[in-house]
Amino acid sequence: MQTHLNLKGLVIRETAFQDADKIIDLLTEDGIRTVRARSARKPGSKYAAVTQLFSYGDFCLRCSGDRLFLDSAVSLNLFFGIRNDLDALALASYFSELIRNTVTNQPQPQILRLYLLALHHLSEHSRPLPQVKSVFELRLMTELGMMPNLVCCQECMTYLPKHPVLRVRFADFVCRECREIADNHDIPATEAVLLAARHVVFTEFDRLFQFRLKGKSADLFAQYTEQYVLHRLGMHFPTLDFYHAQCNPQSDD
Repeated sequence: MQTHLNLKGLVIRETAFQDADKIIDLLTEDGIRTVRARSARKPGSKYAAVTQLFSYGDFCLRCSGDRLFLDSAVSLNLFFGIRNDLDALALASYFSELIRNTVTNQPQPQILRLYLLALHHLSEHSRPLPQVKSVFELRLMTELGMMPNLVCCQECMTYLPKHPVLRVRFADFVCRECREIADNHDIPATEAVLLAARHVVFTEFDRLFQFRLKGKSADLFAQYTEQYVLHRLGMHFPTLDFYHAQCNPQSDD
């Protein structure tokens, strides 16, 4: 019987337990593992940093029945740039909630890779937050088997119409001229938005964030990916509300 596990993981949730312990959820290539870290909250604990939220590390876990306990850990990346940026922290928390509600205990290494890439860009401030959010949302849906059909218009088979309409409800798109019945979930888009969505769905991970959108197209892309996630999953995410409140505070006037 296996008594120890050695794996790389990302802390996506931490919870105080008893006087000085922590319960942490680790996103690994094989799904989410829940681990008890004894004394991790004690002052001066050598595992305080590696067991904090959004820390990526190499963990040695001890198996006891169906429970896992932390034996040792080495930090690989703490993503310091997120911790002093409340907007980035709010977005990373939304990503964590998405993953905790969708990822199973089956091998899904690409989801861990996606999250690490997103955290890298949030920490380095190398891409606008709305773009990181949209890429993560749409690629996560793709990795979960809910990829939209973005190959061509579902009516006339045009590959790149001038006025595409992204249909959230049907997970596809049509030309504006081909749309017979308007739907509240439809996103009248641009060529740039359609190309960006295709890029996120089909490209290799190394090139996933290598595109730019500006102005109206960036806004439409952000609107599309968020609505796609909410409609497909049928869930409400409090962390998403907090992200919007943090990034778009209402004026008191």
